[in-house]
Amino acid sequence: MKSIPFLFLSFAVFLIPLSINHQPADASCAMTDVSFQVAIRGSSTAAQQSNNVGMTTTGDCWGNATTNTSTQVYTGSGTVQQDRNSSHFVGGSQPFPYGVTGPVVGTQITVPVDIYSPAHDSTFMNHTMGSGVSF
Repeated sequence: MKSIPFLFLSFAVFLIPLSINHQPADASCAMTDVSFQVAIRGSSTAAQQSNNVGMTTTGDCWGNATTNTSTQVYTGSGTVQQDRNSSHFVGGSQPFPYGVTGPVVGTQITVPVDIYSPAHDSTFMNHTMGSGVSF
């Protein structure tokens, strides 16, 4: 039982130099694209929503980042066409610190929202008004 505390202390002393890093933190390059397309409309025809994202780089990359966000909102009756185009580019950076190279990380988040709203549908309101319901 006396050896267990000794082993624990020896292990802890061994970890202390490993946890101290005197070098600044850097990262590989990252590209992030976030798109929200919202259609609140009074049509039974589905909204047409497209999101075209291009992400390019030249060679390896270190310490660069791009971020692009956008929101498109439509409210009304009729058909909806929402199109979005986005481009990202990050260039390489030489020399790589500490001899480490890594891939460029690209993340695309697209949130299409298509909501049918009877309040924007004239045929729904006419049908309701004609049934004897008054507002």
